[in-house]
Amino acid sequence: MPVYLYIIRMTGLARIKKNIVFFATGIVLILVLMTNCRHARYNHPEGVIEWDVKSYYAWLPATFIYNDLSLEFRRENPDKFGDLIWPVETPTGKQAIVTTMGMAILYSPFFFTAHTVALVSSYEADGYSRPYRVALTFSALFFLLAGMYFLSRVLLTYFSRNITAITLIAVTLGTNLFYYSSYEAPMSHAANFALIAAFLLITVRFYKTPSIRLVVYSGLLAGLITLIRPTNIIVLVIFFLWDTGSFKAFRERFSFFLKRWNWILLMAVAFILVWLPQFIYWYWVSGKIFYFSYGELGGRFFFNNPQIFNILFSIKKGWFVYTPLMFLALSGILILLRKKRALVPAISLFLVLNIFILSSWWNWWYGGGFGLRSFIDSYAVMAVPLAAFLEYLTSQRKYIRFATLSAVTLIIMFNLFQTRQYVNNAIHWWWMNRDAYRETFLKLHPTERYWSLITIPDHDLARQGVYREISPEHEEKPASEWRSSPSDEELILWIIKSLHEDKEVMTQSAGNDADRQDDIRTEALQLLQERGREHYEKKWAISLIVNEIIESSEMTDYIRQKAEKNNIPIDSMLVTDAEWIFNNQR
Repeated sequence: MPVYLYIIRMTGLARIKKNIVFFATGIVLILVLMTNCRHARYNHPEGVIEWDVKSYYAWLPATFIYNDLSLEFRRENPDKFGDLIWPVETPTGKQAIVTTMGMAILYSPFFFTAHTVALVSSYEADGYSRPYRVALTFSALFFLLAGMYFLSRVLLTYFSRNITAITLIAVTLGTNLFYYSSYEAPMSHAANFALIAAFLLITVRFYKTPSIRLVVYSGLLAGLITLIRPTNIIVLVIFFLWDTGSFKAFRERFSFFLKRWNWILLMAVAFILVWLPQFIYWYWVSGKIFYFSYGELGGRFFFNNPQIFNILFSIKKGWFVYTPLMFLALSGILILLRKKRALVPAISLFLVLNIFILSSWWNWWYGGGFGLRSFIDSYAVMAVPLAAFLEYLTSQRKYIRFATLSAVTLIIMFNLFQTRQYVNNAIHWWWMNRDAYRETFLKLHPTERYWSLITIPDHDLARQGVYREISPEHEEKPASEWRSSPSDEELILWIIKSLHEDKEVMTQSAGNDADRQDDIRTEALQLLQERGREHYEKKWAISLIVNEIIESSEMTDYIRQKAEKNNIPIDSMLVTDAEWIFNNQR
């Protein structure tokens, strides 16, 4: 037996090669687990249920804990729930949860598990204590692994184990999917990645062995995908056009469904069935079966002014700039034309529609986020041309294969580095510009000059389809004490004060007063080490800005008017405006 074969057998490399897809999944699992444990956002009340997640999640506690989808319990207890739920007022005067209930359906198994834990433990069973935050954080890991499994079954239909494994690692670690599976795990993106991967797998299996069962599954799954993000209804393009690489194949597909029109009807019924509870809710709160809740917030599409260049190539937030791996995936469509032409129409039309729709939304940068997070949902589809790209180049001469694998490795490392930059605020959450990008390029932390270079979008004009940058130096900047950094002791004392105000922490601190104070100081020091000085400097500064606003009667009146207009507590409006001042007037 040759020596190299003996070494492979003895070291178990042969088994790894046979199970390389499972091995790749294990690598991702370990990295996400390590990242979750490192950031430990679930230990902090404000660290998980924030931004869009507040609306995605609100359905569950409102329905199963407070039995009140009218959200009156929020009005009755604004100090507790004012910041945790962001409703809009409908034309009938009722409060409505902004987002659809799709994510709440996916959260529900984790919510009920957390609720059971809270009921049998010392944690408050209010829907927002630590067990619920832990459950939401690790729910994304479940969806990520499920998505990787479904995607692997699709890729193995067309590609080798090695290419499938490389593609899985590239898509999960080389894109912002990693960030939205760990740091901001409860966002919808990991879940939709999994659902679209499952939809793709059902589509592939359907055209191998057509059946009514798979038609029903596809209808239910498409309904759930769109119930999370309605614009993802374009996944139906994948189902109907998959494996139609010629005009003849397209005619045969049309004839296939024409003869089976009842299958399409059944699929539509399954789709509508998923949406039925949402229609009932909308009718109850607004008097309309179809209710565009985002319209109450000024949201709209500008299909006559799509920001296609910006959404793909701009330094502000461009998809290919902050997720360069997807440019390789785009190039892979050309490879598919040569090798697997039948897959091109469905993938290409899906991609074109996705880019057009996403770039037409008024907020084309999709709020605060790492890269263009709205594209993450489509990564299961884009993995197919990416695999084709990798298969073609790794089948060439040795130096080309080496260059390809090296490039993919560098892209993965660059993405993980940029993820750390984003966490440290060295990449801005709204958008960047060339000067700011150059200032922090390959730097883990932002410089002082970086904050003076940042430009931000004018949100009011954006709602009218006009995109203008605002330079912080053009704004009137109050001479506030929050501009100077606190000493370490000042910061620790401020954290201790915050912990004193956290009832959950106080109830967990047992013993006499001296022991309790020692425990809280130890907790403060641990939090400062875990979250970092920058995080708490920001929190400290925002609290000072809030105090500064309160001292101004004119500002207080202005905030009160905004709070009444937006139907949220004045305390919530104060914090929101203070955060805006801090972020945009540094």
